[in-house]
Amino acid sequence: MMRYLLLIVIYCCTSWQVQAEQTLDSLQQQLVNAKDTDKPVLLLKLANTLQYSDAEQAETYALQAKHLATQIQDFTHAAEAAGMQAQLRTQTGDFAKAQPLYEEALEHWKALNNESKIVSTQLELGNVYWRMGDYDKALTQCYDALKRAEALNDNALIADAVHQLGIINDLLGNYTVALEHHHRALELREALDDKEGIADSLNNIGIVHYFSGKFKEALENYMKSLDIRRAINDAEGIAKSLNNVGLAFKGLKQYDEALSYFEQAIQMREKLGDKYEVANISNNIADLYNLKKDFDAATPYLIHALQLATETDSKELVRENYELFSKLYAAQNDFHAALAYYKLSTEVKDSILNEQSQEAIADMQTKYETEKKEQQIALQQLALNQQALLRNSLMGGLFFIVILAFVMFNRYRFEKKTNQKLEEANNLISLEKEKSDQLLLNILPLRVANDLKETGKTEPESFENVTVYFSDVVGFTDMSSQLEPKFLIDELNDIFTAFDNIVESHQCERVKTIGDAYLCVCGMPTPDPHHAQNIVRSATEIIQYMNERNQRSDIQWRIRIGIHTGSVVGGVVGVKKYIYDVFGDSINTASRMESNSEPMRINISQTTYELVKDQFSITPRGSMFVKGKGDMNMYFVDV
Repeated sequence: MMRYLLLIVIYCCTSWQVQAEQTLDSLQQQLVNAKDTDKPVLLLKLANTLQYSDAEQAETYALQAKHLATQIQDFTHAAEAAGMQAQLRTQTGDFAKAQPLYEEALEHWKALNNESKIVSTQLELGNVYWRMGDYDKALTQCYDALKRAEALNDNALIADAVHQLGIINDLLGNYTVALEHHHRALELREALDDKEGIADSLNNIGIVHYFSGKFKEALENYMKSLDIRRAINDAEGIAKSLNNVGLAFKGLKQYDEALSYFEQAIQMREKLGDKYEVANISNNIADLYNLKKDFDAATPYLIHALQLATETDSKELVRENYELFSKLYAAQNDFHAALAYYKLSTEVKDSILNEQSQEAIADMQTKYETEKKEQQIALQQLALNQQALLRNSLMGGLFFIVILAFVMFNRYRFEKKTNQKLEEANNLISLEKEKSDQLLLNILPLRVANDLKETGKTEPESFENVTVYFSDVVGFTDMSSQLEPKFLIDELNDIFTAFDNIVESHQCERVKTIGDAYLCVCGMPTPDPHHAQNIVRSATEIIQYMNERNQRSDIQWRIRIGIHTGSVVGGVVGVKKYIYDVFGDSINTASRMESNSEPMRINISQTTYELVKDQFSITPRGSMFVKGKGDMNMYFVDV
């Protein structure tokens, strides 16, 4: 099998190389005698021809094309050249340098009002941001791109946008949302008969199943994707699918099959010069050798992966690499080294969070200071106007006593009216301040809101003893497609309002809702020694409420609940829309508890079980596989 695949790859690459050399000679001959106005196009064609065989020379051609196009004010080809440079940087995994080049291209396309190019460039930029671990900026670019694509009614671009959104939600652990996006992209691409797009969507559906622990379903989708990519001779796509098939076999514990596919994938990625993917696959092979207890074989792959991930500024790959080093040393009972690498992994994860949080906090502080200065300027202007009128009145009084009396009388009336307006303005400012304070309390915890009001900033904090509740609605996608949007929103609003009342009555804090998912916590930002009992009690009342509601409602909604206890990081995040959010492994674990639960059941982890086992009736479920964690004990709380 491996020999067959390698022969296909060698044949495709050899055939492509012969054609590329013929095209290259022809373009270079045309360039010699071409007019300046035609040279940017020819230089871009040269760059495109050399894209995979000589990336360095291709970038030189793209740079020449950009400079020449800029000189002759051909901004269309200047934008295409900047995009080509960015694409070449992305191809080699140099995302930090690709990002400003995509930004440059995006500015050109916006100035030219080319909506389709704006959308495609935003999606490329979103791809770069999530690979750098900046998910907030990635989502911002991709959601804006989706709105523009829908306004254009361009199904191909809509499919590309929801494809990217599916990937980002998958990385964030929002698997239900991710699957919805990927299935929508697949339907659009099948209607367009877009073979490459269909293969991408099948591949990404497989990825979601993989991270949900459904390895057979993942393997089935990966294989379908691989077959299509072989049929269309998509070398890069074949490499991607080979790696993912290897991951599926690893999940099924068929390690020899997994290693065979990994080796094929890494050979192709090295030939393509993609440092990011070589680092990614090297991490995968190292993890495989860790599972096989072959630590000597794992080490060189980890070292190589770390070097490439550092070169490409791929923080998520660096974090994963440190985590794998930690597992390797822990398996060899070198706990000192294991702890050191675990701390490094945590530091990288925290740095991603801190960068996003600091940007949001700085932006909020700037907004606060600007509004404050505007209010001060308005009050100063009122005072200056009053002084000017007073001065003019006094000057008039020097000419005639009667006029003075008249002016003084008018001044008295004006001052009275002005004071009334000042008082009204102050009352309005106080009222707006009260509204702002109330709005702040609606979206942020009390202590965080007070920090922002008093100092204009708040710092992310780590909380050690927090219990996390996560739930979603079973079959929401199918039911939502059958209901009117307004009715659906009213239903969710009614259900989540009841949830809010229940969790608040038990001193718990609702963090956010994402579609049909509901996330709340207890033990932060104010510590609570009864955090686990409060969350579980809230969960039981929520199940009771849903059962009672279903008895009197025409629509039967069922939910799954997952609960886990551990450490959590909380802070204000976002760039334009500020929210208080929570992060950390405990959030992911609670989400996994939910995905492994059953309809109208409460699934809790071992950690939570130890804290509440004496207060509730609990049924052990035994050990189950959890993505990224391995086997974990789970328990149902009886309602």
